[in-house]
Amino acid sequence: MKLRIQGFILLIGLIISSNNVAQSQVVLEQIQSYSTILPNADYWKLDQKNALLLRDALEKGLFKSMSLNLDKNFPIKIVPIAKSSQLGKIQINWEQSSTIPLHAYIELYELDPSFAYRNNLLDIPESKKDSIRSVWFITCSIINQEKKVAFKKTVLMSLLPQTTIGIGFPSAFPLSAPSNIFKAIAKGIEQINSDFVDLSFTEAKVPSLYATDNIWMPYVHQTSRTLIDTTKGFFGFTRNASRQLLRVPTAAMQKINTNATNSDNPYANIIANLKAGRWNKTKELYQIEQPLRDVKNNIDYSISSFLVFNPDAFNEANPASPISFLNDSLNKIYANQQLIGKFSVAENVLQADIWVDPNELYNGYDSTEKISLSTQYKKMGLLANKQIKGIFKNSPFTILINYDANIKTILVDQQVALIIYGDVLPSHMVIVQNNLSDEFLNFVLLFAYSELFQMPKQEFTISGISPVPNSIEE
Repeated sequence: MKLRIQGFILLIGLIISSNNVAQSQVVLEQIQSYSTILPNADYWKLDQKNALLLRDALEKGLFKSMSLNLDKNFPIKIVPIAKSSQLGKIQINWEQSSTIPLHAYIELYELDPSFAYRNNLLDIPESKKDSIRSVWFITCSIINQEKKVAFKKTVLMSLLPQTTIGIGFPSAFPLSAPSNIFKAIAKGIEQINSDFVDLSFTEAKVPSLYATDNIWMPYVHQTSRTLIDTTKGFFGFTRNASRQLLRVPTAAMQKINTNATNSDNPYANIIANLKAGRWNKTKELYQIEQPLRDVKNNIDYSISSFLVFNPDAFNEANPASPISFLNDSLNKIYANQQLIGKFSVAENVLQADIWVDPNELYNGYDSTEKISLSTQYKKMGLLANKQIKGIFKNSPFTILINYDANIKTILVDQQVALIIYGDVLPSHMVIVQNNLSDEFLNFVLLFAYSELFQMPKQEFTISGISPVPNSIEE
């Protein structure tokens, strides 16, 4: 009986001890934030909604791990720091919460990665450093009634842009909408617990932001996207309840011997014209045949052209693309071996009356959250890296390719008809002119993503197209 009483007393003691720990109260006093990257912008400044989001994350992670009871009866003070000299400085004012034993603080500072590198705070491979454009220092502190720091840990976070269904000119900054930024920061705060390793590094993916513009934004704003599946070697998408299937086979390339003198050489006239124009012997000439396949409509297209490869292009007084089209008159379009059109190509064409505003950003889909960077950046003109003007079955069209934005814009009757997003392969598009026939839409999609118009890589080779290294002399 005595043993049982002792056991009962011990059990009561454990329960009381456990309850005392669990009932230790803490209050989140303040969240302060700042960005040394864009100090005049507003995206790093919290509102009450995001402050509560971070408080909940702190409760789920750190407070739970330390068996602390969060008192939510006190308002959270939100402090956007005015200058970098205030980083790390906390103003203590407990007039309303003086009876609470523990007081928590959150500090959010977006800093240049070089700061972390100089102070050996980030241990990451050199190859990865180029992808990190800012680092968030997220510090959680708890101060006791004696105003001594009882707990302080920091997590370092890099935000990585994540491709979404947005379409637009990409921002140079690793930004997302404030709601997305603070959701990512909340996930970082949840990682902090009583055993957390100080200065641990983590990454979070957030949807990208784009500069506002007057070429794409008016058409993609709150407009449905047509998703394009390229996972199986085809372009697959659904339009008007009909499944379309397209394929871009590898282009064939033949190198032409520009020193050939045979009278029966099929390229004799081309070679003669080259030499008359002071042809540089370091350049190389290729004939290109690009097959394109519209599987749904059972149409085989072929694009025929001649390309010039200049290995010294980037070393010349006026650097240009190492790959250029020889002559517009030689660019032809065939369907089932019948000539149906032609095209011309111009490089780096300034688009009249077109602008992008790098100072105002949005998500590339709707304008529910616009971000003003409050910088001196002004609206800038936009270049089409390639402007392709063509005729398809007597119907004129224009394709504007912007490599920086990964966008192909198709115009019909000088009006935007189709906007396609994707670098080497398309991922989604906005069909602006719904009266486009399936045959035409499928063709321009194939044509725009043919290997002829891919962005040249700086290997100084023509490896973007499958080479057949035979010289043609006869």
